[in-house]
Amino acid sequence: MVIIGKKAGQLGNRLLVFAHFIANSIEYGYEIANPSFYDYADYFDATRDDFFCRYPAQKSSLQNRSLQATYWKLLTGLMPLYRKLGLGAFGLQVLDITVKNYQGENFDMSNPKFVKLAKETPKLLIKDGWLFRDVASIVKHADQVRRHFAPAEEHAARVAELIGTARRERDLLVGVHIRQGDYKKWLNGKFFFETSEYARLMKSFSDSLPGKRVRFLVCSNAAQDERLFAGLDVMLGTNHQLEDMYAFAGCDYLIGPPSTYTMWASFYGSVPLHYVHDTAAPITVADFDARPWA
Repeated sequence: MVIIGKKAGQLGNRLLVFAHFIANSIEYGYEIANPSFYDYADYFDATRDDFFCRYPAQKSSLQNRSLQATYWKLLTGLMPLYRKLGLGAFGLQVLDITVKNYQGENFDMSNPKFVKLAKETPKLLIKDGWLFRDVASIVKHADQVRRHFAPAEEHAARVAELIGTARRERDLLVGVHIRQGDYKKWLNGKFFFETSEYARLMKSFSDSLPGKRVRFLVCSNAAQDERLFAGLDVMLGTNHQLEDMYAFAGCDYLIGPPSTYTMWASFYGSVPLHYVHDTAAPITVADFDARPWA
């Protein structure tokens, strides 16, 4: 069994990491436990009733988020001790790829050495799963991965209601991710854009589709002044991180700065995505990537 240790950022990052491990485990035949996912477990039917957030999904008799948090902290906090004690004889090994040759580079999980380790080690604890990738397997097993991350009923119902309203009497629904907040500091604000800049991009894209009735679904991690979208047909999301993400998955196109948040929406809903690098450059349909996650 492979156990994912460290939390890799926020929701989009965590889903991406979990998805690659799941796809790899389907391809090569081993089990996954992801205790680091506990704080998002309630969002999904497959994880909300599983104390260890496993794949394949299993139900646990014990359900306590505080206890899950404590278990995760102990599991990851004691990793240096595990290595010092040499617990391999008891079936526990710790794999940390960041300390040698993989600093800042992706680790290919289809590597035969990793596959052998994952399949034969009773408990292989991954210190930090962020760099682990298996693109070929996630492409091959995309539908199984998507099924595992189907949202819980209450969230799915609100997403369906929002998308149904947004699509009414419109030809195209375009999701726009206005990532502000934390993006003011990330990479020194490289991908932080003002709302007025997004509005200009939205107008340029709408103008490139003459005769089409276009509505924009705007979701953001910062409050938005709807007056800045004057002249555009705009709806706002529910302001719930999962529901906005999965509403994006129900759009025809997605626009936003580089982010795993929209990447996951693109993956889950098979929606073409355009990453914004320069707000002065107009957008056309040709600028969208059908599979930015592959």
